[in-house]
Amino acid sequence: MEAILVKACGFLFMIALGFLLKRIGLFSLEDSDLLGKLVLKITLPMAIISNFRELELSTAFLVAIGLGFLLHFIVIGLVLLLGGKQPPAKKAFYIINSAGYNIGLCTLPYMSSFFAAEAIAVVCMFDVGNAIMCFGITYAIAMAVAGGKDGLDKKEILRTLFSSMPFVTYLVMILLCAGNIRLPEAVYTVAGMIGQANAFLAMLLIGILFEPKINPSELKDMAGVFALRMVTGVVFSLLIYHFLPVPLMYRQILSIIVFSPILSVAPIYTERCGYNRSVAAVLNSFMLPFSMVVMTVLLIVLKVY
Repeated sequence: MEAILVKACGFLFMIALGFLLKRIGLFSLEDSDLLGKLVLKITLPMAIISNFRELELSTAFLVAIGLGFLLHFIVIGLVLLLGGKQPPAKKAFYIINSAGYNIGLCTLPYMSSFFAAEAIAVVCMFDVGNAIMCFGITYAIAMAVAGGKDGLDKKEILRTLFSSMPFVTYLVMILLCAGNIRLPEAVYTVAGMIGQANAFLAMLLIGILFEPKINPSELKDMAGVFALRMVTGVVFSLLIYHFLPVPLMYRQILSIIVFSPILSVAPIYTERCGYNRSVAAVLNSFMLPFSMVVMTVLLIVLKVY
């Protein structure tokens, strides 16, 4: 347990360091754009390639991909069912911020410090379905609910997906695995070297983005999203752990990552759907460290470290 607490505290320290460096003026919110591009376009894709080094596709991985789709649709259905006569923009806010998981910037680098590449591969597989939903289908549904004039068509959904470097990397590596094609060993070695920077840069970015400013008049909506994510997280976690037809290690990992934080682009999507972007930004800032604490506790409780 000592090892896991040291690593967890190390990640929280990286987040705190990013926040502190921003407060003293060494970094600013504008710098997050550059760091975000470095993580999403370079270090994260390299980490993904490295994790596919010894990977062989199995039924368990296909189940994980399907799970990434299914959980989104369940949460979206709950929002539409419970939303009643709420304003369309508010329902869109709930859809965007209640469904979806920030796997690439937070969960993947965090979990990679505890598990071997073969075990982490199931996180990548889950994120394939999750990424398709987050960057395309879930956003399109939210726009339709909000009644936005800029609703996405099929071409725009595909364009959004294929402009995401992590998604493209997942897709290419899965196709290579399906065809039993291996890249040269040197590629995996170099990718691993670059990918090692992903955890630090991702945590530093989270710290820079952290903005603990709360508008009291909008606390109710933030609390609603928080409650929905926690309730669905608990239910999903229990069902996955006890009933998902995959090996125990995969069930343990998947039951933990359903507590991942909100997608980093949620504030942008929220604004496009006609709701106050700052509410989503504050909620996102709060959920990042909270989710890491929850996942750390589960790692200890399930004794998978």
